[in-house]
Amino acid sequence: MSEPITRRKILVDYRIRAAICENCGRVYFPPKSFCDVEGRESKMRPTDYFYEKGTFLTGSVIRVPTNKFSYLKSYLSGIIHFQNDDLKVPSRITDYVPPSEEIDVSEFIGRAVVPRFRKTYENGASGLIYYSSLNFSFEDDYYPFQEYKLIKPSSKSENRDKPGIVGYGVYIPKFRIKNEAPGVPGVKERSLPFADEDTTTFAVEAGKRALIHSAIDCQWVKKCFVGSESAPYAVNPSMSTVSQVLELGEKYEGGFFSGGIDSQFACKAATDLFIDAAALVAYPTFGGEYVMVIGADNSQAARGDPLDYTVGAGGTAFIFGKRDVIATLDCYVPYTSDTPDFYRRDGEEYPKHGGRFTGIPAYFKHVGTAMKAALKMCNFTPKDIQYVVNHAPNAKFPYQVAVEAGFDREQIEPGLVVRYIGNLYSGSCPTALAAVLDIAEPGDKILMTSYGSGAGSDAYIFTVTEAIEKKRERSITVKEQIDNTHRQYVDYSTYRRWKEGE
Repeated sequence: MSEPITRRKILVDYRIRAAICENCGRVYFPPKSFCDVEGRESKMRPTDYFYEKGTFLTGSVIRVPTNKFSYLKSYLSGIIHFQNDDLKVPSRITDYVPPSEEIDVSEFIGRAVVPRFRKTYENGASGLIYYSSLNFSFEDDYYPFQEYKLIKPSSKSENRDKPGIVGYGVYIPKFRIKNEAPGVPGVKERSLPFADEDTTTFAVEAGKRALIHSAIDCQWVKKCFVGSESAPYAVNPSMSTVSQVLELGEKYEGGFFSGGIDSQFACKAATDLFIDAAALVAYPTFGGEYVMVIGADNSQAARGDPLDYTVGAGGTAFIFGKRDVIATLDCYVPYTSDTPDFYRRDGEEYPKHGGRFTGIPAYFKHVGTAMKAALKMCNFTPKDIQYVVNHAPNAKFPYQVAVEAGFDREQIEPGLVVRYIGNLYSGSCPTALAAVLDIAEPGDKILMTSYGSGAGSDAYIFTVTEAIEKKRERSITVKEQIDNTHRQYVDYSTYRRWKEGE
């Protein structure tokens, strides 16, 4: 019995999979098992274009989409040409909002485009969500093209004693909204998803960038953890989609010898698993070289709620291993209590604050305690640490708790990216850590302390190695994404419509 049509589309659309006849060179999309010209004797070679760059060949603006695509209002559709194999595929240009007046589509012809993994449509509120990489953004816009080039890792005999981070990738959406409301603690503007984005698409893009940055073979990643509190499904993990798209683990009959889970612990759902990832790669029975941990969220808040002026959107992925480590994991201290400061009941759309528990008995108690315990465990003082990164529900809390622990402005400021992208929830600490790694020098020590409502904190101390310098040219830094001149601002009504799918 053949696989359901949904599964067959996944295998083709997720990677833009095609087949090339090795006899005559003809390329087929969707892929075929034999060539129309060479017949049954032809030898077909599978290929995909997930990491390739194409050009916009022709297209048109769709002003009145069908019901499945009505959430987009209008969009630019077209044909993309991959010139190396002379492959042409149907597409939609994402992150582009056509103006109300008529435009000359010929102005887009010849522009380079890059595949983006995005939602195509949903089968209603209770149906499946369909994703595809047949969505493209212009290369000369917000997202540059990155080549995925594998580099042979150092020999196992050169392994470090401590596992740690071997690569990372950050994905911050192109669109932003400025804060004009008074009383927002230091958050000037926030990132928000385009209409076709969600936590799963953030996770895929972040993971893709982490693989490019680390330059390792995706088949060596045997475990994937996705931490989030805004997963698209209540039952059905984002992890399996991420693993399928990024092809994590050894391939076997349309699947992969790899595993993982989605995790939930409010804003520390991802950072809680850093120690698990490091322990796994150091454990012989695991049998894998690397573990990927992703923190991603489309942070939610009700209209008019104070949270609505701090929530952001995006994700960050880290790959842990033992070879070519750019930052060793040297210390881990967890601290947990049952303090219900922030929660969302099952079936409720938006989270709520637990009154006075939001501040002193919750965030400051847990973050401060874990930070100080980590310093004590390593016999460090704040002066021994070059950078401190704390979970950032706003710009005030992480700064205040660090100052109270003895840190100064120079150690704190580089990690306060919340000011420009908002609180990414499970992506908050990972993204701030990435921003610090973007500028850290070999030998620098980084203290990162997460916080998850409910409540708990995890404090980690990392030491940056010389390997970080070799990988910098393959990263798109947090600052580059924050300062990108192609970022685009929208009004509040557009923000709510995109973020909630209204």
